[in-house]
Amino acid sequence: MNRITRAGVPALAATLLLAGCSSSTSGSGSANISHPSANIQTGQYTTAPAKGPLDSITWSGDYRPPYSLDPLKTADFPEETILGNVCEPLLRTGADYSLNPGLAASYKQPDGTHLVFELDPRAHFSDGKPVTVDDVVFSLKRNLDPNQASNYADAYKYVTDISSTAPGEVTLTFSRPDYVFVHDMGTLGGAIVEKAATLAQGQNFGSPGSPIVCSGPYNVGSFDGTNALVLKKDPNYWDPSHAAKTAEITFKWYSDPKAFTTALDTGDLSGGFDLPPSAIPTLQRSSGGKLWIGGEGSTTMNVDLLISKLDGGLSDPRTRQALSLAIDRAGIAKTIYSGAADPLYSVVGPGFWSTAPDAVKSVYQSAYDKLKTTPDLTRAADLVKQAGARGKTVKIAYTADGGPFAQMAQVLQQTGKAIGLNLQIVGLPPQQYGDLFTDPKARAAYDGFLTLNYLEYPEPQAMFASYASKDGLQDFSGYTNPGVEAALVKAQGEADPVARAQDVVTAQNQVAQDLPWIPIVAPRTVMFQNKGVTGAPLTFSYMDSAWAAAVGAP
Repeated sequence: MNRITRAGVPALAATLLLAGCSSSTSGSGSANISHPSANIQTGQYTTAPAKGPLDSITWSGDYRPPYSLDPLKTADFPEETILGNVCEPLLRTGADYSLNPGLAASYKQPDGTHLVFELDPRAHFSDGKPVTVDDVVFSLKRNLDPNQASNYADAYKYVTDISSTAPGEVTLTFSRPDYVFVHDMGTLGGAIVEKAATLAQGQNFGSPGSPIVCSGPYNVGSFDGTNALVLKKDPNYWDPSHAAKTAEITFKWYSDPKAFTTALDTGDLSGGFDLPPSAIPTLQRSSGGKLWIGGEGSTTMNVDLLISKLDGGLSDPRTRQALSLAIDRAGIAKTIYSGAADPLYSVVGPGFWSTAPDAVKSVYQSAYDKLKTTPDLTRAADLVKQAGARGKTVKIAYTADGGPFAQMAQVLQQTGKAIGLNLQIVGLPPQQYGDLFTDPKARAAYDGFLTLNYLEYPEPQAMFASYASKDGLQDFSGYTNPGVEAALVKAQGEADPVARAQDVVTAQNQVAQDLPWIPIVAPRTVMFQNKGVTGAPLTFSYMDSAWAAAVGAP
């Protein structure tokens, strides 16, 4: 599900923050910000298809090396960018987020509490052994084992049984109707590993140097845990129609944003996803390749102020509403994100329905449009006064890693001052910041903290359920609302996507009043690919998928 551990993008000049990120955007304040390099057209999900093979490329592995090569252990950008190419999920997620046959040749959901997969009899692991129902049951059940500490365990909380129900068939049973879970079978939460090889490694499974036996188009050639990870094409990959076009891919990591940008510009890196805003001015002028910037809704990422407790300076919903109403989202998107982001008025923004059928999209878009606001300091100050919060101290944490959150925190501090709130901002070292997501004691000192949040697939119900339901993985503040809870449970059990959207909107309308999280901006797709390669996806679908198999020569 959604991962919230990263905000590592470099700082822009502090001068951009003067006057609180004043924006020239008029009207609703939610207009699509026009960026000179925005060049992804509606319905365009990949760069041009590759026409030939390549011997090797070097790609950005994001901001650090993987902590583990076990597909379940860490759900964050580095692991999810790389490991989907090695350990396939049951289903393939397309660049348009569609679910397609993979290790499972087909699936069906005869009712809300059963999900049935038919395995492709051709599928085999990198060592030539067939992918069996025993391997699939073992792999999926690892998510249920607390000793495995799967980062996808939350997605399985309503799964009561995983078993083989016929030759070549695996059935999952749920404790309550669930038509949303199937999307997780296109993520690493549905990754299949070879049972015997995994058990043989014991606690070493996933560590550098230990064999990872999966069925993907690539195998791990080498990984020292620090400098580079090399993937090598599996020449005997079981599905020729999805075989890799590039023989070898080396992933590297750059802690210095300037060095990262230079490596892309000079060709030392063939390409990369999730680029920092500071790279845009250089790479849009690069003669060695092309910078791709998507439009509104081109990712399922969002930047939010997460409310970490409901008994402090932000305890009154009116105070949270006031702060939200005063934020100049368009200004933040334009300056801090160099225009490669959009104002966000719900944690579930356009990226969560941009590829949905028109009938579903219409439900979400209509409801979302009603949430759009322009900054209103007078109204916000009045709400603060009504809440009896004038002069109250609100303590906000952010990661002090050289990213945009430092600037954003300063903007929020200025915004709070303008409406009568005393916002204290605290920059935390990355490790200490990371503790906020796992340690209630670490969160107790703060009323909220800034976070980059995402879901690997565009399902609004799953995002809302993660932070606005009582058993949600990200309900850090203890927020609960019976109406929201009932609407999300109903949506989860809806087979009809239009009816599900209507239920989700019911929850969204209440969440927009309660604001357990305050949405700020939605980053756009920012990707660079040099002239020697093509085929990379232009959506967030690269997370957990075998995207690299499509990359080859122009």
